[in-house]
Amino acid sequence: MQHAESTSGGYDQGRAVLRFKYHHPAGCIAHTGHSTSTRSRSQVNFKKTLKQLGLAFRNYHETHRCLPPGGTIRDDDNVAMHGWLIMLLPFCEASPTFNMVDFHVPWDHTKNQEHFEQARRRWMIPGVDANYTNTGFALTHYLGNPNLLHRNSSVTFEQMENGTEHTWVVGEVAGNFQPWGYPFNWRPLGSKLCDGPDSFGCPPCHGGHLLFADGSVLFFSDETAPKILEMFAAMQPHATKEQTAVPNKKFVTSGFEKKKIR
Repeated sequence: MQHAESTSGGYDQGRAVLRFKYHHPAGCIAHTGHSTSTRSRSQVNFKKTLKQLGLAFRNYHETHRCLPPGGTIRDDDNVAMHGWLIMLLPFCEASPTFNMVDFHVPWDHTKNQEHFEQARRRWMIPGVDANYTNTGFALTHYLGNPNLLHRNSSVTFEQMENGTEHTWVVGEVAGNFQPWGYPFNWRPLGSKLCDGPDSFGCPPCHGGHLLFADGSVLFFSDETAPKILEMFAAMQPHATKEQTAVPNKKFVTSGFEKKKIR
């Protein structure tokens, strides 16, 4: 495979990457130990979940003229309030939860705790055992692009200079899962999938899916060349380190008696 070299930015590089995938699908689809039928069913389910998220993002953007904030952080005292998934909830399902959340207090306040203890199957990868933290908060297995979803962000499609079809929004993560209500649900893409708990990807599938801003969902093998992922990570817009900064916090998601998903 030859990678495109461009001095005009990531747009030409991204086009080259996607051209390669469509014409050489084996270059991005991993050959795993799963049967072909099992692998295909899993990928269909994962793609369906991300496509639904993609539609929710587009509907949110149509309503608010921007993507949801990655996390709402109070300016006066830097208190983390709420994350992008709760903002997206009304665009994903008909649920009373959004209207029951008290947005004047943080997500983990006692007034809100019961709402964020409710698991959302659509934001979990089937077969992954980690569904809750040891304190009872329900998890998400999907995290966002920090250049689009970060502290008090309001990114628009127009800011995606390389095109929505080349700008990734959300992907499956391999581990170190976080509560779906957490106000810091974003993570750098990195240069390799399924490369430990801080990476993106679904290890049993030997790769992972990424949702792009145009609503498309693509699967990339864990053997995808680092340069390809680096191209997507470099797409405009670029957030600052201050905007994407997250607390040094890991949630305990194993080693305790697990409760069933309600």
